[in-house]
Amino acid sequence: MSLVDLFLGALLLLTGFLAVRLKNAVHAALALAANFILVGVVYFLLEARFLGWIQIIVYAGAIMVLFVFVIMLLYAARAEVGADPLPGLKPLAAAVGVVGFLALAYAFAGVKAPLAAKAASAALSGGTAEALGPVIWQTWLYAVLLVAALLLVATVAAVTILRPGEGGRR
Repeated sequence: MSLVDLFLGALLLLTGFLAVRLKNAVHAALALAANFILVGVVYFLLEARFLGWIQIIVYAGAIMVLFVFVIMLLYAARAEVGADPLPGLKPLAAAVGVVGFLALAYAFAGVKAPLAAKAASAALSGGTAEALGPVIWQTWLYAVLLVAALLLVATVAAVTILRPGEGGRR
């Protein structure tokens, strides 16, 4: 373990701790973005260039934009705290959550045990797109699609719940 590894590990722990403990949501989101970028740097140091770029572009870019969007929505609705606008939907939401959990469990149940470290390193060829494609789009296909659907539903739900003025509720 080199000094760079120790430094990056300490920075990852610090930014993760700050993302959880900061009281200001925007500052916490910035700490989380820094954590995502540092994970990308770790991937680069492990010679997994494709994973490093995906980590930075998708997580530090797109997912953080989604987080900041949701934070802005929540701050906009902060002054309107009151009764639950959709009280009758709690049982339906619980049922959908259980079905989603079971679908994710089913998707992950078919996945084979991870390869040994040396075999995995050889099979993934440094994290190139050509080596990762079959793993993601064959072995993990259902899990990737379910996580994408979960993110889409969460975004639509946040926008729907916080939308002002529909039906005279807000």
